[in-house]
Amino acid sequence: MRFDTDRQTLLDLNIFPKERGIKSVFEYYNQTQTKGGKDLLLSIMSVPLNDLTEINNRICSIKFLHDNNLYCELERKDLDAIEYYLKLDQAVLKDNIIDSLYTYLSDRVKTKTDYYLISRGLKCLYKHVRNLIDFFENDDIPELPGFLAEFKSEVDRIKYHPDFNSFINKDRKKLNFRQINRFDYLIRKSEKETIVKILEFTYILDSYISLATITKEKELGFPTFIETSNPKIKIEGFFHPLIENPVKNDINFSNDENLCFVSGANMAGKSTFLKSIGLCVYLSHIGFPVPARTMVTPLFHGLYTTINISDNISKGYSHYYSEVKRVKDITLLIKERKRVFVIFDELFRGTNVKDAFDATLMITQGFTRIKNSVFFISTHIVEVGKELKESDSICFKCFESKLHGEQPIYNYKLKDGISSERLGLTILKNEQILEIIDEIAENERNSDANT
Repeated sequence: MRFDTDRQTLLDLNIFPKERGIKSVFEYYNQTQTKGGKDLLLSIMSVPLNDLTEINNRICSIKFLHDNNLYCELERKDLDAIEYYLKLDQAVLKDNIIDSLYTYLSDRVKTKTDYYLISRGLKCLYKHVRNLIDFFENDDIPELPGFLAEFKSEVDRIKYHPDFNSFINKDRKKLNFRQINRFDYLIRKSEKETIVKILEFTYILDSYISLATITKEKELGFPTFIETSNPKIKIEGFFHPLIENPVKNDINFSNDENLCFVSGANMAGKSTFLKSIGLCVYLSHIGFPVPARTMVTPLFHGLYTTINISDNISKGYSHYYSEVKRVKDITLLIKERKRVFVIFDELFRGTNVKDAFDATLMITQGFTRIKNSVFFISTHIVEVGKELKESDSICFKCFESKLHGEQPIYNYKLKDGISSERLGLTILKNEQILEIIDEIAENERNSDANT
C-alpha cells in the first residue's frame, strides 16, 4: 500500500517552489553540490513512502553521515562532463594500436571534436573515482549501513577490477592516445553499466549529505517509527522551518484521543502550527530529518490538508461547496486508505456563522469515531469546542493572545484548553479602515460642495 497525498496538500505545505521569491521546503533542504543530486532530492521529496524498511534505511544512512561528520566534496562540472561523455553519439573508440593512432591523427586538425570530449570525460571520471576511493578509505569510518555499504562495494569493484586498475592508478597527468582508446572502450562499451551505477550512487550521496548538513545546521531531529494498533503521535520541539526564529511546541496524544481541536484568535498561530505538524508527518514519510527535537509516529497511509482552499470557478463551486466537497473526498479516501493523517484549518469558513458552527460540530464529532486515523481541526468558533469538551477522543489545544492597550500580543505557545479570546474586531480597528472611509467621504462632500 502506497502513501497518498495530493496537490492541495503539497501547496498547503509549500513543499515545492511555487513562484520566484517565495521560499519552499525543498529549497530549505537543498544544499546539493550537483545537478544530479538536486534532481534526485526533488524526486525523493515527491514520493512519500509507505514501506517502513525503506524509510528506516534512508533515515539510517542520513543519520550515519550526520553522526560521523562525513562529507564528500563533489565537483558539479566534473559530473556534468562525465554525464555528457557517457551520452555521446560518437562511436566507441576501438581498443587497438592502429585504430588508436588513426583516430588521434585524424582528429587533431579539428577545432572541437568528440575526441576532445572523450578525453575530457575520461579525465573527469578518473578524478571522480579517485575522490570516491579516498572517501571510502577513511580509516575513521565505522561499518557502513545500507546504501553506503552498497556504494562502497561498487567503488571497490572498480578499485580492484583488473581492467580498471591501469585507469585509476595511472601516474601521468594526461592520457595518451592509446590510453584514450583503451579506456573509452572499457567505460562506454564493456563497463558502462558500472559507471552509470556509480553516478546514481553519487547523486544519492550528494542528496543525503545535503540532508545531513541541514540537520546539523538547523538542529533537526530524526523520526522514530513505532508499530501500534492506535495511531498515536508524539512530537517535541517542532517548528516551521521557513520561519525565522520560530517558537517551538510539543504535541502528544493520550491513549483514547485521535483528534486535536485547535482554537485561538486570528493571527495567533493556528495555521502555522497545522502546517508545521503536516510537514513533520510528510517529511518523516520520505525518511527525512524533521523540524523537531524528537518525533515518534506510526506509519500512515496518507496525508491530506485543507488550509488554503478556494472556490473553483471553472466548476462553478462556491468556497463553501469546495470545502464540503473536500471533506467528502477525504472521507472517501480514509475509507480506502485506512490510516490517514488529516488537517482542516478553519473548517467551513465559506458559509454563515450558524451553518459553520453546526457543520464543524457535526463533522468533528463524526471524525472522533474513526479511531484508525488522526485529525487536526482548527476553528475560531470557540463555541464548537465547548460542545465537544466532554469527548474522550479529543485533545483541546489553543494559542494565547492578549491586548496591550489596543495592540494584540501573541506568544505562539500551544497550551491545553479552548480559547475564549476574540481579537478580530480589534485587528480591524487597528488598521484604521473606518478613518480612511471617513476621509474619502469627506473629500467627496467637499468636492460636491465646490461644484
